[in-house]
Amino acid sequence: MEVANILENKERGLIYGLMGNINLTTNHVSISIITSYKFPGTTKEYLNSEKALSSLKMVLLDESILFKTSSECSISELKRISLAKALIENKECIVLNYFEQELNYQERRYFKSLWKRLSENYHKTIVIFTNDITSFWNIASSLLIVDKYKVINTIKKEDYFKFMDNLNKPEIVRITELIQEKGIPIENYQDGSDLLKAIYRIKEQKNEISN
Repeated sequence: MEVANILENKERGLIYGLMGNINLTTNHVSISIITSYKFPGTTKEYLNSEKALSSLKMVLLDESILFKTSSECSISELKRISLAKALIENKECIVLNYFEQELNYQERRYFKSLWKRLSENYHKTIVIFTNDITSFWNIASSLLIVDKYKVINTIKKEDYFKFMDNLNKPEIVRITELIQEKGIPIENYQDGSDLLKAIYRIKEQKNEISN
């Protein structure tokens, strides 16, 4: 499933975090995919706009990049040039494919503020595809969980920490908590064999009472 289908009927003007497997290609006219795309000619020829320099400044690049070809650019520069092109084209949705990987701390802070500004002030839908969703959740409105190229869950901001807490817990801890939620008196165990012994012990106690 393409990213266009993933975002179909989703609310616009938001920042989504995206986790899972998705086909990050699309021909949809309103979506820009930001990746390390190589282009023919120089950056200036590729951007081909009076807004080229101002858009490059927005992505923390200076005018020297205008005269570079894509083969002379780093992966980070290629992604930023791709983003500059998207800003010039002014499409509704910007999809970022691991954009943050080559950024330092200060650059990450800057781009997070840029995503927020584009979303809130210009009503852009920003989609951040990343394995490090914790770095972006303070600006994201929803987390989309994708499996087999389909959105299987949308986690709202208010439920995020509960979701992440469960996601990071060992399976044994989650099972123990589910048992406790059923009202069965059981201690917290970190080891599966100890939990199994406790379950058998409770079962034996119930059998003794019933007899």
